[in-house]
Amino acid sequence: MDNIDQEHIYSVSELNKEVYQLLSSTFGVVWIEGEISNFLRSSAGHVYFSLKDEISQIRCAMFRQQNQLVSFPIEDGKQILARARVGLYQPRGEYQLIVDYIEEAGEGLLRQRFERLKSKLQQEGLFDSANKLPLPEFPQTLGVITSPSGAAIQDIFNITRRRFPCINVIVYPTLVQGREATQQISRAIEIANERNECEVLILARGGGSLEDLWSFNEEQVARAMFHSQIPIISGIGHETDVTIADLVADYRAPTPSGAAEVALPDADDIQQRLKNFNRQFYNTMQLLSAMVRQKCLSLDAQLQQKHPISILEQYNQRLDLALQRIKSSPKEYLAKTSSRINVLNAYLFRSSPLSMDQNMKSEVTALYRRLIVATQGIFSNTEQLLSIAVAKLDGVSPLNALGRGYAYVVDPSTQRNIKSIRQIKVGSTIKARLKDGSFGAKISSVDPIKPKNRD
Repeated sequence: MDNIDQEHIYSVSELNKEVYQLLSSTFGVVWIEGEISNFLRSSAGHVYFSLKDEISQIRCAMFRQQNQLVSFPIEDGKQILARARVGLYQPRGEYQLIVDYIEEAGEGLLRQRFERLKSKLQQEGLFDSANKLPLPEFPQTLGVITSPSGAAIQDIFNITRRRFPCINVIVYPTLVQGREATQQISRAIEIANERNECEVLILARGGGSLEDLWSFNEEQVARAMFHSQIPIISGIGHETDVTIADLVADYRAPTPSGAAEVALPDADDIQQRLKNFNRQFYNTMQLLSAMVRQKCLSLDAQLQQKHPISILEQYNQRLDLALQRIKSSPKEYLAKTSSRINVLNAYLFRSSPLSMDQNMKSEVTALYRRLIVATQGIFSNTEQLLSIAVAKLDGVSPLNALGRGYAYVVDPSTQRNIKSIRQIKVGSTIKARLKDGSFGAKISSVDPIKPKNRD
């Protein structure tokens, strides 16, 4: 009793739980081969059976979600290869297997070969994503490696006509099943690379058993695919069929039809994208055109305001107005003076008494003559001043300077006045305006004036 007190006493449930945890952590997932017996399917769709050999047996359970994927009838007497987790059914303390995948036992050796080759190629890096080639977005020629008489090629042709009918399709005919298929598939990949006549390859076959698809699990095919310079899309069997070729391929599609959809762009989608691009391009060009037009108008207005010819025209107009005012002033003054004389003369005649002495008449006549002389003197002085003013204006007029042999020189590219030789260089062009026109010239030499030594 003392020893019992010192030991932990398990309950049945506690012991079953620890045994379950021990079995799960120790064995994990295992592959096991045996014959089905005591097969039972529950109303919920789960199946229960025993796996036995010549000496022993073990209880197994396979739930509905997994057993619905089995492609052959599960029945007593069937020899199978199963993948399962080792566990314990705790309510009864029964050791059992929870099966998630089974296949007929004839495929067992092939499955082992598959796993060994898969592990080997994976260690060599044949499945690494870094070694995958990118698929072309718009291929011009599609290569298909498959049987020319199988359903896979027809599925690919149907997808091609629907999605991208303008593409060229080259078929590299091969066997896809049997002893010679491995050599033919490898050689077809090599031929496609030697000819280099397509941008992408599809390796395709319809569904089948593991044995039917075994050509695509051979190392020779895997290495030919890995060394291909043309990207390869695999479309082998159904979505649940995974081959070595699928793992090596640059892209794995679930079916041959899926491979064609991955390889080819959708023509309708391309047309819609082109329409959208064309609409955006047209709107952008309209906006840019309006902006450029407005900018050109603004620059043209600024150029017209700052152009030397426009500035000269403004000075000419101001000069004309000044000359007109100067020339009209003496005439107006003379007219006013003459009018005033006439008024005074009339006033004198009206004011003169009939008995006025002849001397008064002579004095009036003398005054009149003096007035005329004074008016003529004023007119002469005014005309002389006018001539001096006109001469001064002519002296400062830009047009008069051009008439004396000078030129107004500008840079044609900027329309700015060139005032120093530092603004030009040999080979550059200039534009010079003279009194009666303008001309362009090209600079052949530049000779600066050396400053005089004042020492």
